[in-house]
Amino acid sequence: MTALTPDTAPQQRLAWVDAARALCVLAVVVMHTTISLLAVFEPDPLDMTWRHTVDAMTPFRMPALSLLSGMLLASRIRAGVSDKRAVASIALSAWLYVVWLTVFLLVALTVGSSIWLGQFGYGQTTDSLASYLDQLVLPRTILWYVAALAVWSAILVAIRRVPPAAVVIVLAALSIVSFSLPNDGAEQYPNMIRYFVFFAVGVYASAGIRERITRTPWAAGLVAAGVYIITVLAAAFGPSEHVDDVLTVPRDVAGALIVMVLAVALCRLPGIGRGLAWVGRRTLPIYVMHAVVLDLLVMHSGWWSELLDGHFLRAIAPVVIMLAITGIAVGFHALAMLTPARVLFALPIAWRQRILKETS
Repeated sequence: MTALTPDTAPQQRLAWVDAARALCVLAVVVMHTTISLLAVFEPDPLDMTWRHTVDAMTPFRMPALSLLSGMLLASRIRAGVSDKRAVASIALSAWLYVVWLTVFLLVALTVGSSIWLGQFGYGQTTDSLASYLDQLVLPRTILWYVAALAVWSAILVAIRRVPPAAVVIVLAALSIVSFSLPNDGAEQYPNMIRYFVFFAVGVYASAGIRERITRTPWAAGLVAAGVYIITVLAAAFGPSEHVDDVLTVPRDVAGALIVMVLAVALCRLPGIGRGLAWVGRRTLPIYVMHAVVLDLLVMHSGWWSELLDGHFLRAIAPVVIMLAITGIAVGFHALAMLTPARVLFALPIAWRQRILKETS
């Protein structure tokens, strides 16, 4: 399965892994909600504070999610195509990308789009269809991460006999180069290149990370915090902005470990850890659906924007909207899985059975 969905029974999973994934995906939703609110309201100092906050979370959000995805898919990827689960995981991620890109297109053509559904809502229908075909290869929406899971997994499966250290070194170099690649602001292939190294670290260092975070989380957290602080200070006082690019890999690996230690701490709080772990096992619908909900909210803001006139409500608006989106997505997913609409979140049963049979 894709690393955005559970691949084993909940009782067999480490709660802090799911809790960490929940923190990452919810942080993504808060970030996109903050940007959406700036498109609805005239920005004020409070809105900009939220924007600075979500920007400061950049070293933690996607690096941690990518690394955690690698950890969850590690065993099947390192086993290669002989492991039926590896082929099924790649097929599922590819399927989900095509399905939800199609959903984005249909919503944009029938309802419209504002920010997160890409360029489908602009120009003629033929232009939208051309953009759809282009994005099957070069993502331009938040769905890039779903496509990346398929691409990353397939590549690591194909080169599984290459020494892991060599793979990580090359991917780290590519991650640094990604900052200099031409980009019009919407293209997502630089992100696919940038975050690949964190996925690979999760695949190759899964056992070691699990052991250290589980057995000695505070020591691991202190080391990670130390590395993070050193790299941030070095980048801040470096002679060139390119120093920051070079240091992003160790900085963001440390950031990912900090997220995991935070998840361990939260899992020790009654109710909170269990709730986060529950959400973490349902990250797929939250991730793929939040863009649709946010676009609808931006396009039809009249009925809800007046509810946020108060200073306090505006202050907590990103969190309130994130919680609402989470409820909508999880509820829709639960209902869809009971109907033929389950293909929005899973491979068609016949396809999955064929893949598992042919790779057995």
